[in-house]
Parts: sequence; structure tokens; C-alpha cells
Amino acid sequence: MLVVVLAALHVDFFNHGVSPPPLFGWLPVDLAYHIVWVIAAAAFVLYFTRYVWRDYDES
Repeated sequence: MLVVVLAALHVDFFNHGVSPPPLFGWLPVDLAYHIVWVIAAAAFVLYFTRYVWRDYDES
């Protein structure tokens, strides 16, 4: 379920057509959003490979 939510959030439909001022005076909001999204996606991949992926040597 979390993967579907993450995939849906990849398309930042709520920022479409909006041009807010840059964060910290230099970082575009769209880029900041995708940086946070990539960190969340990497955390999911790390979690899935470490805890969810079954190790066939253990069975």
C-alpha cells in the first residue's frame, strides 16, 4: 500500500502551475519536493531489501 502511495506522490499534481518563492532563497520547491521523495523511496527500498525480501538460504 505504501508503494502505491509513494508512486502516486511522485506526480506532484498539487504543485502543477504553482510558482512559490524558492526555499532558502535558492532551492526551487519542486526540486526540494523530489529530493524528499527520493529519500523516502530509498528508505522504502532499504527497508524492503533488508526486512521483507526473503532470504532463501535461511529456509
